[in-house]
Amino acid sequence: MTTLNPTSLIRFAAAHRDHRNIALHCWGVPMVLAGLALLLQDATQLGWALAFVASGSLLQTVGHWYEGRRPALGLINWLLAPAFVGLQGLHRLGLAQALWLAVEQGAGPRRLRDLAQAR
Repeated sequence: MTTLNPTSLIRFAAAHRDHRNIALHCWGVPMVLAGLALLLQDATQLGWALAFVASGSLLQTVGHWYEGRRPALGLINWLLAPAFVGLQGLHRLGLAQALWLAVEQGAGPRRLRDLAQAR
């Protein structure tokens, strides 16, 4: 059995260390995916699909404001975001603990950015 190399997830997680950012991604990423799935399933639901995608994207943008970083664009990050959120969910369910631990240790400690000191 082969194991997943967590290098890309570690890099992604290192840019997502604020608890608020992680929580907002855990809501925003599934909303974007739901909007895209709705659009693929029923093109007549364009309004709802766009609402889901826009709302989910807004949540993630707010999360990055808390983090103090701009969102990283590009296909690889759009693929890593669901993997990162999925790993958070699996961890909460008691699954994929070894991968979650490797990613968390590699990414460094979580931190709460002090917004009063933010520039």
